[in-house]
Amino acid sequence: MRGLPREVYPLYAIVFIDVIGYTFLIPLLPALAKKFSAPTFEMGMLISTTALCATLSSPGWGYLSDRIGRKKVLLSSQAFTLAGYLLIAVAGDVMTLFVSRIVAGLGGGNQGVAQSYIVDVVEPSDREKALAWGTAAFGLGFVVGPLLSGLLLKFGLSVPFWGATALEAINIVFTVLVLKDAAPYRQDGQSRRSLITALICAPMPSLMARQFLYIFSFTYFFTLFGLYLDRQLQIDSAGAGLLLAAAGGVGAVMLIFGVEPLERRLGDLGLSQLAFFGAFAAYVLLGFVTSLPLFGVMLLVWAASGAVLRPTLNKLIADAAPAARRGAILGFADSLNNASMIFAPAIGSVIVGTDPRLSGILPALCAAGGFLIGQFTRRRT
Repeated sequence: MRGLPREVYPLYAIVFIDVIGYTFLIPLLPALAKKFSAPTFEMGMLISTTALCATLSSPGWGYLSDRIGRKKVLLSSQAFTLAGYLLIAVAGDVMTLFVSRIVAGLGGGNQGVAQSYIVDVVEPSDREKALAWGTAAFGLGFVVGPLLSGLLLKFGLSVPFWGATALEAINIVFTVLVLKDAAPYRQDGQSRRSLITALICAPMPSLMARQFLYIFSFTYFFTLFGLYLDRQLQIDSAGAGLLLAAAGGVGAVMLIFGVEPLERRLGDLGLSQLAFFGAFAAYVLLGFVTSLPLFGVMLLVWAASGAVLRPTLNKLIADAAPAARRGAILGFADSLNNASMIFAPAIGSVIVGTDPRLSGILPALCAAGGFLIGQFTRRRT
């Protein structure tokens, strides 16, 4: 990370800890269903509830961060998250579980604020690298969170949630003591109108569309990963976890060593086009997988393309956003990310339950759509 300003380093730790706590719930759904005698569908709705509330809150957090500063908004959203963890740790019924997810979801839409902070403090030439490292911290949290949650579960069902509460409390203290804050942007009298103008004027609609198509396809496959392997290749949860960790390793290598030199050679738009094409090829290959080696090839291409797309698309959006509206616009983009978590898991589970060989059709169409929109944007440019 040589060359990046010191201010950005603490934010990577903050994002990492936030994501660890956010993913604690994922492996605990079966245990919660058993404890409260609740149907599996109802437990799955806990994830969707969190995603829905984060979808609604993200634009507001981003807009507020432009007006009062990034640090204050991060601390406010962390307070909501902490309250949500406390509620689920002491929950005695299903209703309290859902209330805890609503509260945590309202505080969970702060990834756009974190990205805005990164963009604020780095030079434009370093944005790709800085956002790539932010993506690496986010992805690492997705790997560590479920693993740590599973280990703590051995000591009791409430222990992982108390652990998440403690992590978030540490995160708040760390944010207060370490993270520096810049002055908020001065707002004009027509800030809402100028924000709407920034969102609807080219190239922002096409950038947002490509962001949603990528996140939807990625979330879709990520959430049905274990179910697909079980149905298609008879690989159990432990094997699926190892393969997912391998995919995370591939993504980390690409983020650290591949994104920046490829961006210098191809440019942001060209790099995103290459990654969309790679994602399309991976999802198409999914329909022909009959063995673990062939799935390994698919997984390699999928992980590498995903590692490239997230920071590259974020940088394209950040570069196109006016500086005084950047938090709100990246918050809106984060809202699209969370919206995909509402629908993608349900759709994917239905398709893989019908025929796992059909699992790649919908995400392949999304990747193709992102590529075609990029081609249209390139021609207009």
